[in-house]
Amino acid sequence: MAQILTKLEAILKDKYQPALTNQINTEPSPFLEKIKKVALTNNTIKCAAPVGINGGFGFGAEGVGTPKAGAQRYTRFEIDAVDMYVDLQISNKTIELASSNAASMINALDSEIKGSYAAAKWNIGRALFGDGTGKLATVSAAVANGNNTVITLDSVKRVIEGLSIDLYDNDASLANGNGGHRIISVDRANKTVVCEGTLTLNTDSGFITVQGSYNRELMGLGAIFGDGETLYGITKSENPWICPTTVDAGGDITDLVLYRGIKEAKDYKGANIDLLMMGDDAFLAYQDYIHTNNVTVTDKYHFVGGAVGYKILVGSNEVVIVNERFVPENEVWGVDTSAFYLEATPWNFMEKDGGVFVPMPDTSIFRALLASYGNLMCTNPGGCVRFVNAAN
Repeated sequence: MAQILTKLEAILKDKYQPALTNQINTEPSPFLEKIKKVALTNNTIKCAAPVGINGGFGFGAEGVGTPKAGAQRYTRFEIDAVDMYVDLQISNKTIELASSNAASMINALDSEIKGSYAAAKWNIGRALFGDGTGKLATVSAAVANGNNTVITLDSVKRVIEGLSIDLYDNDASLANGNGGHRIISVDRANKTVVCEGTLTLNTDSGFITVQGSYNRELMGLGAIFGDGETLYGITKSENPWICPTTVDAGGDITDLVLYRGIKEAKDYKGANIDLLMMGDDAFLAYQDYIHTNNVTVTDKYHFVGGAVGYKILVGSNEVVIVNERFVPENEVWGVDTSAFYLEATPWNFMEKDGGVFVPMPDTSIFRALLASYGNLMCTNPGGCVRFVNAAN
């Protein structure tokens, strides 16, 4: 058995790990593909963000004193790294049956790896647009249905079959027995999910998160575009320069509306918006606009993860427009991707005594964990632009 596990571990490291690392760093979202990736060197990620321009300039005259010094002002952003894991499991029976040759071992691992990667891709893609709390939806009811529980949500955009969730009461308390229940099915029309086991809502409302993830997720774009009080340790109300420009499209998302927001972000915040991510309704409205008005699309932009966007001219700026399911349906989020970076460690397997497979207690299952630690940082969050009421 030890020799078989050693061979499986070698296959994982040599065949799969490099590809998984590349895919996880690019495919979850077009946004992730376009931003920089840098190596994490400290658990606390710090950034010196410029505020405005240098104040030492001034006009003068002969014999008049030169301008006073006005060094560039900076504010320090800080955020802690979060833990990210991709879980791989394989049973002892599967290992035994696949022990005859390397091809059988690869086949045994392949479906498990694909399933685990799909889960990682979905969750990382979702978390990039969250606010760090990990809240997936607000819960208004949890009703027993045999051995399962039917949960009513305000939105099913961030849930999917197979996801393991925790149910919190609205005071952020996790009742005993409310942790780690898998979603069996999602009714998107009625905004309900069916979960395994019994979950109890003890207050008039609550919320759900991915298992064990409350307040532990990436500080994503939702922290910039959302209504949270702080960002990177800075109070928004006291520092309005870190808040994005907001443009009300009035239910009519056109190139002129986009131009107005992009120009304002450039003129007053020093941002060069190069990516516009549209929620589902906003994207449909924009497609209707370009088809109705014969707007010229300069080219299509193909992302590694499979998404295809429009490359268009907005004023003098070339901008890629893409549909992003985790952006609110009726909104458009514009970013200068050069201002963002993901600071993280490489994705590596956790090892014990040189091996990556560890038996799970009281089971016949072996588990391997691919881990990375890091977070998302933006040097100019105020340079982002948010379009609301993009569709009727």
